[in-house]
Amino acid sequence: MIAKAFEKLNYTSVTVSSLLLVGVSYYYSNLEFKWSPFESRLLNGIIIFGALMLTSYAIDTVTRQLTIERTNRNAYHLLLYPLVVFSFPVETVDMRFILASAATWSAWRNTRLFFEATNNNEKLKRLFDAALLISFSSVFILENILVLLIPLILLLIANVKRDIRYFIIILGTPLILLPTIYIIISFIGLDLLLFNSYIFEAEDQLQISKVENFEIPISFGSLTVIIIYFLIALAVKLRKTSGFQRRALDIVGILFLITVLTFFMLNKGLSGSEFHYTSLILVYFIAQIFVKKINSFHINFIFISIIASTIIFKFII
Repeated sequence: MIAKAFEKLNYTSVTVSSLLLVGVSYYYSNLEFKWSPFESRLLNGIIIFGALMLTSYAIDTVTRQLTIERTNRNAYHLLLYPLVVFSFPVETVDMRFILASAATWSAWRNTRLFFEATNNNEKLKRLFDAALLISFSSVFILENILVLLIPLILLLIANVKRDIRYFIIILGTPLILLPTIYIIISFIGLDLLLFNSYIFEAEDQLQISKVENFEIPISFGSLTVIIIYFLIALAVKLRKTSGFQRRALDIVGILFLITVLTFFMLNKGLSGSEFHYTSLILVYFIAQIFVKKINSFHINFIFISIIASTIIFKFII
């Protein structure tokens, strides 16, 4: 049944995916909030849903439109994304990570579209959108500005015509935008809520506290199942990927995932919201399993195992 419903992108698959994201947003809105811009749980739930839908749109573009062969385009990623998000061991909701990750993944979508575009005006537009979104994500967590290193490095190593305007956009956008936003929010008294940081001096310093005796908690069980499927998909994807640019983008994504997982899992006091920084990469790679023509039984087994592990480790154990 699961395999049939999401075999193609249609109203049913989009509606079911959206309803599942509504459910995730409702679940989050009933948890304790570690950081949120509003007191209203309803308003926070609506904002979370908007951020999840924005990430879902980025995932759809990167997974279905850009990388899956036309003959094998399906919508399994639309079901996979809510399940991956729900598997995260979220104990308290920190909307800085949810909103910043949504902006970061939208920037990643525009970066992929930049390398796919053939028209230079389209390239400039996509790159500006990416720089703009990364700058906005840095308003929540300053370290996000380092994500701009990704398009910079890719421009230097990828087989693309280098235009000085590309580098002006990447470097100039945050230099103009971030000081302007800081002045505005300082004037209205919101500087204590925004521009948080782990390593830079900030009004709200995010704590880095290394785990002394590392062990995987029971609550990470469902996420562990997701990572196992990711590792299986990784072997499939890297073997099939053709073209230097796409392979480079995939490798950058893998390195980003490893860095994020290592940093957060070795840091005490996690809210669990931090794992939203892994969502697009996990869904993108696992979705590659479904590119190959596999039996519907195996597709159903993958999704049922994810659902079962989430229920068991989240609500039973």
